[in-house]
Amino acid sequence: MRGARVVVAGGGLAGIAAAVEAASRGARVTLVERRPFLGGKAFSFTDPRTGVELDNGQHVHLGCCTAYMALLQRLGSLGLTAIQPALRVDVRDRAGAHGVLAARRLPPPLHMGPSFARYGLLSRGERVRALRALGAIAALGGTGRAALDDVAFGDWLRAHGQRDAAIERFWDVVILPTCNDRSDRVSTALAMFVITEGLMRTRGGSAIGWALSGLSHLVDGPTRRVVVRAGGTVVTGRAVAAVAPGAVDLDDGTRLEADAVVLALPPGRARAACPGALPRDPGLGESPIVNVHLWYDRPVLGHAMLAVVDSPVQWMFDRTAITGEGGPGQHVVLSLSAARAEMGVPRAELAHAMDREVRDILPPARRASLDAWAVTKDARATFAPAPGQASRRPGARTPVPGVVLAGTWTATGWPATMEGAVRSGLSAIDEAALQMDGHGG
Repeated sequence: MRGARVVVAGGGLAGIAAAVEAASRGARVTLVERRPFLGGKAFSFTDPRTGVELDNGQHVHLGCCTAYMALLQRLGSLGLTAIQPALRVDVRDRAGAHGVLAARRLPPPLHMGPSFARYGLLSRGERVRALRALGAIAALGGTGRAALDDVAFGDWLRAHGQRDAAIERFWDVVILPTCNDRSDRVSTALAMFVITEGLMRTRGGSAIGWALSGLSHLVDGPTRRVVVRAGGTVVTGRAVAAVAPGAVDLDDGTRLEADAVVLALPPGRARAACPGALPRDPGLGESPIVNVHLWYDRPVLGHAMLAVVDSPVQWMFDRTAITGEGGPGQHVVLSLSAARAEMGVPRAELAHAMDREVRDILPPARRASLDAWAVTKDARATFAPAPGQASRRPGARTPVPGVVLAGTWTATGWPATMEGAVRSGLSAIDEAALQMDGHGG
C-alpha cells in the first residue's frame, strides 16, 4: 500500500485500527471523524456536575483481546491499562451467597475446573450439570458451534440440563456483559465463541483488563500522533457525505481523492454515504447499555469488581481504585447491560433506585451518604446478538471497487466489543490491499 491514498471514514476503534494499519504499510492516510474527538463509543468526558472525567461506559477487555492490546501497544498507550494476572471475579446474590470464578495454575481447559467445582451460587447437582454442558461445548469444535447460530443459547442450555436458576446465576454472568444480552436472546454460536475464547482456550484469556485513565487518553491523542507522524491527516468535526470509487466528499464540500476507502461507520451511515457498498440493511438491531455512577462519602465496595446475579445492578466497579480518583470516599460505577427497561427511567430516579439496590446488597453502604451521582445511557451501544446474526453480518468486501467495510457489526466472529472493532479494521485493510494488488473480488 506504499504511497496509496487511503481515506478512513469513522474515527472509532475500527477506523483507528484501519488508519494505523494502513499507515504502517506506507499509505497516505486521511482519517475523518464527524465528532471533535476520536474513539467512537470508547471515549471519556468531564461530567459537568462533579468535574470528574467519566467514560461513556465501563469498558473492560480480556486477555484474549490480543488485537486490541496490540493496537494500544502501537499507539504507545498500553501502559495506561492494567490486567489481572489471571481471572478472578467475585459473584454474589442479594441474600449474600457467594461464588468466585477464577483461573488456576492448570493446563486449559482444566484451569477453570476447581472454580466451577466450588462455585457457591449453584448447588452440587447444578455444578455437575454445568460442567457437562461446558464439556459439550468444548467437544463441538468451531464448525459445530457455527451451525448453532440460529438457536438461542438459553434454549441450548435447557436442552443440556441447565435450569433457569443456573442460567441466571452462572451462564449469564459470562454472557450478559460480553454479548450485551441474556442467554435467551443470544445466538448459541456467539455465546459459545465467547465461552471458548474467554474461558477455555488459554489460562490468561479470561483475565480482565481495564483503563487506568479516561478512555480518550488511550486513543485520541495517540492516534493523531501516529497518523500525522506517518504523513497522514486527521480530520475531526466533519462528516463523510458521499463515497464513490476514487473519491470521498465531506459535508463541507471538500473532496478527497482515494485509492481505497474504509467505511468504518454504523450500518445506516455507511449505507447513506455509499448505498452500493451496503445494498441492504443487515437488520442487526441494537442493544443498550446504561452506567450509573455513585459517589459515597466512605468506602462501600470491598472488591475492584463484583458481579451480582439477581439484581439490576449486574456489575459494580470501584472507580476510585481503578483510576486513582482522589478523595476520602468511593466512586462506584454500576454497569447495566441490555438495559432496555432502564433506558426510559429518568436519570435521577434511576440513580436513586440503584443507590437503594447497592445499600441492599452491601451492608457498608447502609451507613454511607450519597454525595453525587451521574448516569450515562447509550441506546445503540451494540448490535443485538440475536440468533441468526452471523448470516446478516457482512464481510469487509463490498460490491463497490476500492470501498471496504469495518465495524463491530461486520463479520468478525466476535460480539460487539473493542476487540471486534479492532479486528474489523485490520480485516478491512487486508481486503483493500488485496484489491490494490489485483487479487480482490
